[in-house]
Amino acid sequence: MSECRWQLGRYFVLVATSPFVINVLDQFTDALGAPLRDFSRGRLAVLFADPRPSTWEDAHGVVINAQGLTLWQAWIAVDPIAPRTGRHVTLDPCDHVIVLREWDRIPDEAMLARAIAFALHRNDAG
Repeated sequence: MSECRWQLGRYFVLVATSPFVINVLDQFTDALGAPLRDFSRGRLAVLFADPRPSTWEDAHGVVINAQGLTLWQAWIAVDPIAPRTGRHVTLDPCDHVIVLREWDRIPDEAMLARAIAFALHRNDAG
């Protein structure tokens, strides 16, 4: 295991990553085919290191291939029972986020691996 540091907004996140995770992050591209920016890479690395609803919420919308496929769309493509709606939130009068409904479920590590393989294969085929 090695450690990688990514900037998420004003913050830096230090994540223990395996060479496999770093290799996968290096293969992801944005919708224009360019390597992902550190902000997006960091969101994905945090999810891979600690998959839970809050990290999934931060990473599910990251575009991961040149066809514009998001991580959530890749999951839906390989899992027919993946949720089609996500977290529902509102703001209180002081603009604090209130979660009204959490994700029904999030992908486990095996399902994330299937979704990633699908997205990378689509990237190669595109």
